[in-house]
Amino acid sequence: MKSPRPLTDSKVSHIRKDRFDVRSIIADNFREEVCNVYDMLIEAGMEPQEAIRKTRSALKAINYPFVTYDVVMAKLRASGRLRKHLHRKADDETKE
Repeated sequence: MKSPRPLTDSKVSHIRKDRFDVRSIIADNFREEVCNVYDMLIEAGMEPQEAIRKTRSALKAINYPFVTYDVVMAKLRASGRLRKHLHRKADDETKE
């Protein structure tokens, strides 16, 4: 009976690279989904805190069971959506 050949370093690194690529694609898609839903709610005139709650609810409804308020906040903060100067600038433009 032959014993299985051990994986070489190049094969192992290739497998790890593929897993990393898939994970990064999934993470990017999730971030885009969070930002798109949040942006639509903000454009509809919703307050930021309410938009965050509604974003979480919407993503849970479409089968993202792991999404929490903190996860949504982290993704929005990382993408720059929660910077106050952006909200102030948008408010100033609507007043004119």
